[in-house]
Amino acid sequence: MYATFVRARPTLKPSQNIVSKAQEFVDIYRHPPTRPEPLYPQPTPDKTAAKCRKDVCLLPDCYCGGKDVPGELPVEQVPQIVLLTFDDSVNDLNKQLYQDLFERGRVNPNGCPITATFYVSHEWTDYSQVQNLYSDGHEMASHTVSHSFGESFSPKKWAREVAGQREILSAYGGVKLEDVRGMRAPFLSIGGNKMFKMLHDFNFTYDSSMPVYENRPPSWPYTLDYKIFHDCMIPPCPTKSYPGVWEVPMVMWQDLNGGRCSMGDACSNPPEAEGVYKMIMKNFENPHHKEGFIQFLDAINSMKDVFIITNWQALQWVRDPTPLSRINSFTPFQCNYGDRPKRCNNPKVCNLWHKSGVRYMRTCQPCPDIYPWTGKTGIRSSRIDNDIEVADTN
Repeated sequence: MYATFVRARPTLKPSQNIVSKAQEFVDIYRHPPTRPEPLYPQPTPDKTAAKCRKDVCLLPDCYCGGKDVPGELPVEQVPQIVLLTFDDSVNDLNKQLYQDLFERGRVNPNGCPITATFYVSHEWTDYSQVQNLYSDGHEMASHTVSHSFGESFSPKKWAREVAGQREILSAYGGVKLEDVRGMRAPFLSIGGNKMFKMLHDFNFTYDSSMPVYENRPPSWPYTLDYKIFHDCMIPPCPTKSYPGVWEVPMVMWQDLNGGRCSMGDACSNPPEAEGVYKMIMKNFENPHHKEGFIQFLDAINSMKDVFIITNWQALQWVRDPTPLSRINSFTPFQCNYGDRPKRCNNPKVCNLWHKSGVRYMRTCQPCPDIYPWTGKTGIRSSRIDNDIEVADTN
């Protein structure tokens, strides 16, 4: 059990009945993080990873990756899965873009709204908007608290950054801890075995930080039970075994001049919307300019076999490959979000001191006493701040 009340904070805008008992202490570990239980024997964690063998690495627990279709489904029965992911803070600077993409009636072939995964970093994030996106069915994932280069972080530091941000998303954005399954490292600067040990030990399901150069065809997600099959584009990559932890690789884009890039905003982008549309479509077939991106989105959204879904939904399909003929009854692609909090339509504004200045943090959850930061989240039920379980080892 944890303490039951927090001190009331002054607000710039009073909350109404969005959150019942708004000042009552919330235990974010009512929905603790979990990974799917394995069906088959797994390799020993933290041991040097062996080469992946398809006769040993079996779904739903394990997948070697590469171009082979999970479940050996015929190509014509495989849904085209498109993952839209967004990094960094969620606030008024990108609110209009997300409304234009996701609140204009675009739906998947099963009638459910298209969804995306948001890798949220803490500073400048409006947690009322996080709650709105989560309420609408989008996936919230961790992009760390401080958005720092982490290649030399210890496991403890990785935990405070990544699992700490998971706690912050839960405490202030109303997101269940069990729904924050993934992470992406800032600047794609992963931390090798130290980072993946933290993911394994703290029950994260996946990372999506490692670019894969080969994109014809692109690689499917794979597990880190065994050695990665591709070149390490941004070292240090993991070399040990982390069973049950998935990698959703970042398939490298190709610009119209043949160059490669890991993310859309890092490409050599054409100057006109039509060129941006052609570049993205080129990558799909084999905002920096919002108009071109929306052109692309509408083009693929009109195709009857294309599903624009979250990373966790995609992983559930890989774990249980379901043919297009039965995809409309595939539970993970459905849109039942009744167990999520309602949209945060009337947030309170938490007036907090940070870095010698005042910060205004909007939320429909109880305000913290301090501005949340790495190792000092202001969450009374935090297990990351108060009870680090990962050994700080090399």
